[in-house]
Amino acid sequence: MLRSLARLIRSAEVNALTFERPAHLLASEVPKTNACLLLDVHLPEMNGVQLYEKLAVARHDLPVIMMTGRDDPQTRHLLERVSAVAVLIKPFDESLLLDAIFRALALSRRFGGQR
Repeated sequence: MLRSLARLIRSAEVNALTFERPAHLLASEVPKTNACLLLDVHLPEMNGVQLYEKLAVARHDLPVIMMTGRDDPQTRHLLERVSAVAVLIKPFDESLLLDAIFRALALSRRFGGQR
């Protein structure tokens, strides 16, 4: 799924960096502006909400789009901790994802990574 999402995003002429694991993202040079995060709620090592919170503590306050394959009370409770541009339930329409990405990038440019 990671590769197909990256292909879709790149087809819309948006650069996409992918990371197999949360630790890889945390160890990378995260852009501060003109960027957004697309995070799955359910990841190896930690959940996507915890990853977002770790990035925020490290002052990487980028707009985030959350995605999940689960629509249950536990997942909804987790998502309440994040002010996401969008929450997408898999399977989702490609146009919904691209629209959310463009809105998130506009926010990032407007607030310079500080929302």
